[in-house]
Amino acid sequence: MSAQKERAYRYDLFITPEWRDGFDLLINENIKLPVEGRLLDVNCGTGSHTIEIAERMHQGKVTGVDPDPERIAIAQAKALVRKVKNVHFEEGIATSLRFRDDEFIVVIGDASLIATPDIERTLEEMIRVAQPDGRIILKMTTHGSFDEFFSIYWEALFQSELIDKTWEGLEKLINERVTISDAEEMARQAGLVEVKSFSVREEFLYETGLEFINSPLIMDTFLDGWLSIVPLSRREEVSARIVSLIEGERHDAPFDISIKATLVTGLK
Repeated sequence: MSAQKERAYRYDLFITPEWRDGFDLLINENIKLPVEGRLLDVNCGTGSHTIEIAERMHQGKVTGVDPDPERIAIAQAKALVRKVKNVHFEEGIATSLRFRDDEFIVVIGDASLIATPDIERTLEEMIRVAQPDGRIILKMTTHGSFDEFFSIYWEALFQSELIDKTWEGLEKLINERVTISDAEEMARQAGLVEVKSFSVREEFLYETGLEFINSPLIMDTFLDGWLSIVPLSRREEVSARIVSLIEGERHDAPFDISIKATLVTGLK
């Protein structure tokens, strides 16, 4: 199995239920999606929620796009097994969608795992392909996410005598996520009306520091970015210090980290 395919399977088995399902539940509980028309799911991952939306529709079609061809292959296989015919999956880049203007009655976009500078461009593309009066739903993490980890990370860098060299980068990591009010304002500036948000704090528990740092959610999606501020030759040392500090912090209780899972929605 190729590394990319294995990563896609890990995404489906671990990241979808641990991470994506919380955002999708926010949609299911707070936003009534239409049962007719054309819907688009941007950064759909391995397609579980996309298929769920398609199964609830009476008439119409749901298209899911994701930049990873292996995740798309898994999504296509799921749709085939569940015999859902009104869903289509294809490769696509969120910041440069292939669709024409004004095509979809609803556009859902997952920006929870993409680089912060790409979120605004993703939102602009989502709005472009939505019909007039179409609904936009953007999934993202907002300010206050991973605070428990960054406290540990700061201490690990301090103990490694790297804090002075890495402080600017660490500060950027801590503050890169916008507040909910700033996210709403971004949506208004992009042209959406009737903007509102929904947010919930999601918690993740790890029995040991090693379990935390080796978990698919952390290792496959966040760790490389967090450690990018550390010289390559020192990253293993810093990782070991993070594990050690977590062990000292948790006192035999699980290590608890949390995020602020947020939906921002409005009409074009």
